[in-house]
Amino acid sequence: MAKLKKLLKRARELSYLPFPAGTPMDPPLRVPTDLITEFVRAWDDKDAEAIGRLFVDDADFVNVVGLHWTGRRSIVKAQRFGFTHAFPSAKLELLDVSQRLLGDDAAVVIARWQVSGQVDPDGEPVDPRRGVLSATLVKLADGTWLGVSCQNTDIAPAADTNISRGGTVSAASYIKGPTPAEVAASELVDD
Repeated sequence: MAKLKKLLKRARELSYLPFPAGTPMDPPLRVPTDLITEFVRAWDDKDAEAIGRLFVDDADFVNVVGLHWTGRRSIVKAQRFGFTHAFPSAKLELLDVSQRLLGDDAAVVIARWQVSGQVDPDGEPVDPRRGVLSATLVKLADGTWLGVSCQNTDIAPAADTNISRGGTVSAASYIKGPTPAEVAASELVDD
């Protein structure tokens, strides 16, 4: 029993890799928001390896449908798959970026984006999508930054939550706005 406890303790200690002293990025991320601009550049170049270099070795990435990729290799593999099948000619447009420093050595960046040129599984074009990417970064010993965790989420227009029925998740809104008749009858609408 003591040996098992010792092994479990050692496993917990090894479950997280130490942060590197320096960055694998070239150019390095000098400020947290560089992660977003370099992500867009690499995404538009369909360079999955460059996206992977934005993150520490044991980073977490949750995509727009909730798939959780753990580790740089998984992130690269998933991005490469997306570029091959869903986004071979797509463009990612950055709409807005903000950052929040969490002390001297951690930050959160949030970006709104739009992607156009995606294709469905049959290769047919689909409508553009908008979303929000949120990333947590750590400052390394050399003063550069790397991503530790990332969450990418689609924006569902006119919705404030999701609902699930019969195994299908769809956007819904509990906020009631004016009816089309009320909008047409309002003084704010020009005829």
